[in-house]
Amino acid sequence: MEPKKNFYAAFVWTVGIAVACLVSTSSIPSVSVPGTDKTVHAVFYFVFTVLWFRYFKKRFVNWRFGLKATLVLLFTLFYGTLIEVLQEIFTATRKADVLDVLANVTGSAVGVLVLWLIKRFTQNSKAGQ
Repeated sequence: MEPKKNFYAAFVWTVGIAVACLVSTSSIPSVSVPGTDKTVHAVFYFVFTVLWFRYFKKRFVNWRFGLKATLVLLFTLFYGTLIEVLQEIFTATRKADVLDVLANVTGSAVGVLVLWLIKRFTQNSKAGQ
């Protein structure tokens, strides 16, 4: 049952990213703070990475960490790029931005790094017991 819960959480987050990135923002007041947009992208994809990695961890127990991490990073690159292309084609208020894709992948890479550090820390603490 747990892989299903993890899948639903990751799927809902993925859909949430699409909605947040593709809905028109012309009626929402904006505050211009430099770097905020890129930080939001990085945070969205950090969470995206953690959620999808948890699903892969529970669903594909025999897969190595590196394979799961690589798949999530590739999925981030593909999905983030797709969202940017869709913004360019289907929205009037948003434009595709390569720096957004870079922020997405950066957030994802930080997510993988944090997951790896957690894995290393828990392995070391188990070995020291």
